[in-house]
Amino acid sequence: MKLPLLLAALAVAAGPTAMAQYAAPSAPPPCVVCAKPVAGKFFVHVANSVTNAICAVCEQLPARCSLCGLPVLDTTKKTDDGRFFCRADATNVVVTQDEAGRLFAQARAELGALSEGTLALRSPEVAVQLSNVDYWNPKEGGDGTNTMHRLGFSLSRAIGGGFAHNVVLMSGKLRGTTLSTCAHEFAHLWLNENLKAGRKLDPDSREALCELFAYKLAARRGDTNEIARIKVNPYTKGAILAAIEFEAREGLPGVVKWVRDGTDERLPAATGAAVAAAVTPSAPEPPRELRPPPPPAMKLELRSLLRTSKRTIAVINGERFERGSELSMLIDGKRHVVRMEEAQDNAVVVTVDGVRQTLRLGEK
Repeated sequence: MKLPLLLAALAVAAGPTAMAQYAAPSAPPPCVVCAKPVAGKFFVHVANSVTNAICAVCEQLPARCSLCGLPVLDTTKKTDDGRFFCRADATNVVVTQDEAGRLFAQARAELGALSEGTLALRSPEVAVQLSNVDYWNPKEGGDGTNTMHRLGFSLSRAIGGGFAHNVVLMSGKLRGTTLSTCAHEFAHLWLNENLKAGRKLDPDSREALCELFAYKLAARRGDTNEIARIKVNPYTKGAILAAIEFEAREGLPGVVKWVRDGTDERLPAATGAAVAAAVTPSAPEPPRELRPPPPPAMKLELRSLLRTSKRTIAVINGERFERGSELSMLIDGKRHVVRMEEAQDNAVVVTVDGVRQTLRLGEK
C-alpha cells in the first residue's frame, strides 16, 4: 500500500516524536526511485513490509508502479495498455507474449518431471495468450466488489477424441506469480481431461486441486513467497489446506487416483494441524530470486514405460507419449516435432522431424 507522508504532515499528525524520527539524518538515505541522497523533507512508502524513502522531486512523478505504487522514473518498461513498473519490479515482470509462453512451458515441464510424467496432457497442444485487458474480472461499478481478482483462466473444448486447450494469462505480473498461475491453469486442463464424465467436483475443491499444482511447483523451486501466498489465499475458501494435507499423506499418485477413480465431490477436510500451520504468523521472508530452471534437454531420453491392457505410455524427457501422439519439444536449444511410432519391450521408436530413431530404457 502507498503511504506517502510529508514531514510536516507527520509532525502535525504524530507530534514532535514523529518529527524527530523523520528529521533528515546525518547520512541521508538514498531515494528508492532516483538513487540520489535524500536531504531535508522526504516521503516514505511502505510495500511488502519494506520502508522506502522518496525525495520530493520523485514524489511528484505522474507514473506509478502498477504492482507496488512506487513512483516510476524510467517509463520504458510497461504493458501495452499503459501500466508502468518501478525499477525493482521492472526486471522481474512479464509483459511479452514470448515470455508468457516460455513460462507456461516451463511450469508444464517441471510439473511433468515432478510427477514422472503422470501430470501430462493427452492433447498436448495449448494456445497460451498474454492479455493486457482484464476482461474476466469484475468491472468498476459491477457486482463483484469482494470477488478475488483472477490472474488467468483456461478453457478446454472437446474436439473429436481429444481437446482444444486455451490459457489466458494477465500481463504485468511478477514471474513467480505468473509461474504459479501457469501451474494453476495447466491443472484445470489436466482436470478437464481426467475427470470422468458426470463426475461432480465441488468448485472450491476443484480450485484447491489447481492451487495444489501451483504449491508443488513453488515448493520444488524453493519460492517461499509464493508458498506463503498460496496457503493464505482466500480464493479456495481454505480448501487449499485440505489439498496440501491430502497430498502430503497420499502423495501425488494418491491425488491422481482420487481425481480419476474417486466419487467424492469434496476433498477430505484438513485437520487442525494443517490449519494452524497456515494461519500462524511467521517472520517475513526476505525477497529471494527464483531458482534457475533446470538445464535444457540435450537429447531425448526414454525414462519409463507404463503398460496397461489397452495401451503403452512412454515418458520421454518428462512428457507422456502414446502411439501416434506428437509434441513440439525443445532439444539442444531448438524446437523439434517428436512423434511416437511404436513401443517395443524396453524401447520405443519415435520420429524427430520425420527421422526415425529408437530410444531404449536406461540409455543416457
